[in-house]
Amino acid sequence: MPALLKYRYTTGPISGSQYHNNIRIVALNNGTKRHSVRIKIYNLDHLPKELVYEETFTVSSKTQIKTEYIPSFELYEVQLLTDSSMVYFWVGGRSGNENLPGNTVLNQELIRF
Repeated sequence: MPALLKYRYTTGPISGSQYHNNIRIVALNNGTKRHSVRIKIYNLDHLPKELVYEETFTVSSKTQIKTEYIPSFELYEVQLLTDSSMVYFWVGGRSGNENLPGNTVLNQELIRF
């Protein structure tokens, strides 16, 4: 992992609710410059945890990116890495196009590691 992505956050373990069929991640850049974001999703159904998704994005100033992942597991963790504290995140476990209660993690709820 590049040292440039010094702001690292995790959702911690999330147990998908009934009817959970996709994970949406939104990264909002409130800064005045472009910033990098790396998103990692881990399957926690079995130990050790398994990296199942990893992608790096560039987010332009005052814009956002969205990505979705369709899991085949119930227990997961999302890690978010960025080069700026001006990038804010939202992670949501969803059923179709609806957010599931208890499966949504707001930026201020993320754990820094």
